[in-house]
Amino acid sequence: MIVKNLMAVGIIASVATVAAAADEAKANWGIKGLVRMDAVQSTTETKVGDADKSTAKSSEVMLKHGDMTLTGDRGGDTMKIKFHAESGFALLDTATITHKFTDTVNVAFGKMSVLAQSWENDYDSSDQYIWSWAGQATPSNADGAQVNANFGDHNVSLQVVQGVKSITSSTTNATTGKVTKTAVTFNDGGSLTAALQYKGDINKMIKPILTYTSVKTSGTKGSDGANYGNGYQTQMGLGVQVLVADLTADLEYDTVKNHKVKDVTSAKDNDIASMILQAKYAIGMTTPFLKVVSETHKFGAEKNVGDLSGMQLALGAEHKLDENCRLHGLYMMSSKSEKIAGEKTTKTNMAGFNFGVTASM
Repeated sequence: MIVKNLMAVGIIASVATVAAAADEAKANWGIKGLVRMDAVQSTTETKVGDADKSTAKSSEVMLKHGDMTLTGDRGGDTMKIKFHAESGFALLDTATITHKFTDTVNVAFGKMSVLAQSWENDYDSSDQYIWSWAGQATPSNADGAQVNANFGDHNVSLQVVQGVKSITSSTTNATTGKVTKTAVTFNDGGSLTAALQYKGDINKMIKPILTYTSVKTSGTKGSDGANYGNGYQTQMGLGVQVLVADLTADLEYDTVKNHKVKDVTSAKDNDIASMILQAKYAIGMTTPFLKVVSETHKFGAEKNVGDLSGMQLALGAEHKLDENCRLHGLYMMSSKSEKIAGEKTTKTNMAGFNFGVTASM
C-alpha cells in the first residue's frame, strides 16, 4: 500500500513538473517531502486498587511521519495534495482546491483537516510529541468545503464536511460499576460535521483562537438501529498564543462532549476537558520546549465510576543541523487515574525518552 501510494505521488509530481516546464504561465508547481523517525523507550507502572503494581517496558523505533505534498497555483486557484505514511499504512491525507473570490473571501473544497480544538490541532502534527485527550478526539480529515473570510488581522472560517462514521459510546453496569465501551458505526447518509473558527492577530504579539465543532447525524440511526439524535459530539477550543522576541507560548482550553445515546436509558453524556500549556524558545539553532497537559474524562456514572484524570509532560529540545534537517530529544511523562468500583482507583504512570530526526526538502 505504501509503495503504491508513493508511486502515485511520483507520477503526479512528474506530470506536474513536465507540465510546468512546458508552460510556466499555466501554473506554479512545488513538491515537498518530510520524514520523521522516532526512537522511544518507556516504562509503564500500573496499580489497581490495593494490588501490587505491574511494570511493562517498551522500546521501539518507528516511522512517525512520511509526508509527500504537491502544491500548485494559477491565478486565484491553489491546489494541495498530500500523502501521509506511518509504520504499516499510507493514505491520502489532503486533496483540496482553493478558489480566491476576492482579497477577502476564498473557498476550499476536497479532503481537508477538520477545524477543531485550538492551537494544538492547528500545528503540523510533525511538530507534536504528545497529544491531549481532546486532541485525540478530534475528527479525522474529511471531505467537504470551507469558506474563509479575512478582515485585516482577523479571520473567520466556516466548514462543513462529511461526518465521522464511528464513535465510542459507554454504558455503566449499575451493580458492578463497570464501564463498557462499544464502537458504534453510523450510516453515511446525512452525517455532517460543521465547524466555525475565529483567529486574530493583535500587534503581531497576541493571537487568539476560538473554534466550535459539531458532529451531527441529522436524525439518522446507527447500524444497531438506535436513534442517535441530531448530534453526538460537540467540541469547543479556546486558546491564545503570545509571541515575545524568540519565545512562543500557547495556552488553551479544549472540551469535547459526547452526547448520550437517546434510545438507551442508562446512557450518559461524557465529557473531556484538556488544559494545555506549550512554550518554545529559540536560541540560535536550538529550541528548548515544554508542553504540559492537565485533563479529565467524565462518564457521568454513579460515584464517578470510570472517570479519568491525567497529566502529561514533554520537556526537551529541537536542534537544527541545517534548514532542512533537525534532531529532537525529550523526556516524556504521563499519569492517569481511573475510578473503579468500591471507592478504588487504577493508577497508571509512564516515563520515557524520545529521540529522533526530522528532515524535509
